[in-house]
Parts: sequence; C-alpha cells; structure tokens
Amino acid sequence: MNIFSWIKKLILSVFSPKDFSDIVHAENRQILKKAFIFSIGFGALVLLYILIFTKENVEGIQIFYYSYYVVMGLIGLCLCYLKSGKYTPVIFGLLEFAFIFLLYIQRKNFTEAIIFFLGFVLAIEMLLNLNPIDFSIGMVLYELLVVLFQCTGVIHLEKPEDSVLFWNLSLVNVIIIYLSFWKRKITLRNFMIEKNIEAEKQKSEELLLNILPKSIMEELRTNGRVEPVSFDSVSVLFCEIKNFEELSSLLKPQELVNELNELYSYFDEIVEESGCLRIKTFGEIYMASCGLPEVDALHAERCIKCGKAFLEFVGKRNKSSGIKIEVGVGISSGSVIAGIVGIKKYIYDIFGDTVNTAFRMKTLSKAGQLKISPDTFKLVEGKFDFNCQEPVEVKGKGLMETYNLK
Repeated sequence: MNIFSWIKKLILSVFSPKDFSDIVHAENRQILKKAFIFSIGFGALVLLYILIFTKENVEGIQIFYYSYYVVMGLIGLCLCYLKSGKYTPVIFGLLEFAFIFLLYIQRKNFTEAIIFFLGFVLAIEMLLNLNPIDFSIGMVLYELLVVLFQCTGVIHLEKPEDSVLFWNLSLVNVIIIYLSFWKRKITLRNFMIEKNIEAEKQKSEELLLNILPKSIMEELRTNGRVEPVSFDSVSVLFCEIKNFEELSSLLKPQELVNELNELYSYFDEIVEESGCLRIKTFGEIYMASCGLPEVDALHAERCIKCGKAFLEFVGKRNKSSGIKIEVGVGISSGSVIAGIVGIKKYIYDIFGDTVNTAFRMKTLSKAGQLKISPDTFKLVEGKFDFNCQEPVEVKGKGLMETYNLK
C-alpha cells in the first residue's frame, strides 16, 4: 500500500458522509444500550450474590466495584435514551472503562491487567463502529497512561517478561488500529453500495410511477401480476390535437416531437393537479381518467376541470408561440374495466363502453371545445355552464344529446 492510498483511507475515515455518520452513531447507541443494561444486570447480580452468600467475608472494594457497574450503567442508559450528543454515550462508556482499568491495574498483576485491557479493546472494536482516528487517539492515550503509571510507580513490573509484554501490547495495539481503519473502509464501502442500490431502486420506482399508479405498482411488486378490476363510476377524458396533420406537414420530425413533448408535459402537470390519472398517449391523442384506481366521488367534476385547464393552457400558449395548436376535449362517465396490459412493457389501461363514448365525444368536439356525454352531464348538472346540442348520431350509440362547456 503506497502513502497516497493510506492518506485517502485516512481522509475517508475522518470525513465520512453525514448520513453514514448518523447511521453509525445510531447503531452505536443501540449497542451501548445493551452493554449498559448488561452492566446493570451483571453488577446487581454479583452484589446480590455477595450480600447473600459471602457477606461475612465481603470487602468494601467489592461493594464499590460492583455498585459502580450498576450506577454507571444507569447513567449510560439514560444518556442513550436522552437527546444527548452523538458522541456522549460512547465517550461516557470509554471513561467508565478508564476508571475500571485504573482500579484494576493497581490491584492485579501487570499481565492480568494487560489481558483485561486487550479484551476490552477488541470487544470495543468488534461491537462498535468508532471513527478510526478517535479510536487511534484513545489507544495512544491508554498506552501513555500505562507508561505514566510505570514511571510514577503505580505499576511495578515484577518480572523481566513484563517489559516484553508491554512492548507486545504496543504492537498488538498497532495491529488493532490498522484493523479499525480496514473495518471502517469495508463498512463505508458497503454503505455506499447499499446507498447506490437504494438510489437505483428509487429511480426504478419513480420510473414505474410514471407508468403505473402507486397502488398498482405495489400489487405488481407483491404478487407479480395485477388482477383486472371493474369500476362502476369513473370519468374518461380524451384530448385530441385537431390540426395534427397540418403540423406534421409543416414541422420537421424532431420539431414535432419536441412540441408534443412540451404540450404533454404540461398536460401531465395539469392532470396531477386536478387529481386525475394519465392513462396513455397515442400520437395526437392524450387520454386520462379519474375515479380509479382510488374511488373518487368527484371524478366527473375533476375531469371537466382538467379538460378546461387543457384548453386554457393551449389558448395562452398560442398567443406567444409561432406554432398554433388546436385541441378538442371529450369526456364521458360510467363503468370501466382496468388492468395491466402486456408482460414486457407494462401499461395500465382501461376498457369498456365508457371509454368508447368518451372517444366519440372527443371526435365530435371542435377545436377549443369541451364536449361531454349525458352520463357526465347528470353528475355535474348545475356545477358548470353547458349548452345542450342537437342530438347527433354517435357510432354504436345511435342519436345522443351532447353538451358543450360554455
């Protein structure tokens, strides 16, 4: 490993993404909660055993030592549950151990104290995900603490082997510090992989939501298929570009596609704001509906408002654009059957006589006109101003009155 990759690893360890740091701190808190609960339980059980079975031979230091486990565990647990700083529980846990180590190293031989110390360090490294820089500083401070105790006579190296053991401790700590950087690198890499996977999943879901309603997408993801559903009362809207053939002859293919894309993009926004659902577009025709897959009692009213907004938008656009677009809107209401069409490219489509009637209303409407069927008029009568038209021959329906929005 060259010096540059080591520096890069060092920088990544210190300057981790904020969301990664937040997750790490949250996980550390959960682990420390369990550790503090264990500390409370362990201290309480040992105290209970001492007071019941060995009360005649008990020493004050034993009571103090195991009471410390209970009291510090309670304080640490409170810090985990309270809105304390992100680092507070971890720092408190390390200080708690520091005190135990100070007490332990003065009452036990050096070898036993070092084993105790290394056991704790390994446990910390395995359980918690500490920043390697913080962890390294902590290890160095503990090393200096041992040296300080040795120089001040608090620790007595009783055997020649103890000196070798001390330097072996330093070597082991160097290895553990390296492992802490390696662990952070692996953890961070896994986090970024999961984050990228989640981002791609989110993109896929957003793409599907542009094609399918959310409830349909969830059903498809859960069951692998979508059962056709019959809806008794919905409204269907068709909007047609009346001068499409003229535009096709005047505009280049790319220009025509750009105009359609701009127009339908605005239509999509209007449909969403109106509480309707885009079904599909085919050439010069835009199809939408309301009242499915979620039932909506105001489906006819919403569809009319949507169609009216279509006409108003096109009217405003034509005032400032050199390319004039003429559209007509047709709406009908009634029952439909809705479901997924296709197995390669999913399309949520609707079928039935209501769809056919709405299509006929669109065909009969003129440029700048919104025409509805008698079924839709019954649902919105009195809410909008309509002109009743003379009965006309509607394919497959015979003579039918239609209504034009004023």
